[in-house]
Amino acid sequence: MATTDIMRTIGDYPLLQRDTEDKFHGKHLLYLCWENHLMFAAPLCIPVPRTLPFGALIRDVLPELYGEHPEFEDIDWKRTQWFSSTKRFIPDVGKSLEHHGLGHKSLIRFRTPALEGIRKPATAGGPGF
Repeated sequence: MATTDIMRTIGDYPLLQRDTEDKFHGKHLLYLCWENHLMFAAPLCIPVPRTLPFGALIRDVLPELYGEHPEFEDIDWKRTQWFSSTKRFIPDVGKSLEHHGLGHKSLIRFRTPALEGIRKPATAGGPGF
């Protein structure tokens, strides 16, 4: 017996978002992903003020998040490639995250061309990062 009704509902299901911007005391959530560096298996999510200068993100925030990685100290920030989700952009270090169009739950991905992370072969007795 064929039927077209696979699932029946008893009414609307209310979708209540629990992570809206108003719940973060003047900050918004920002996702960060250092590509090819799977010591950090997923993007990190942090609350930051929208007025945070991009330079402060590089200078103050990223070392706290990624500083334990053995390649972090070798990053050449002038060669780093930045992406807002999938769109490439060149940050102005003196301008805010908001100026760059980075709002609540935005994703920043960054690539460090000379540092390959997971593509770096493991050495004898050491991990490949």
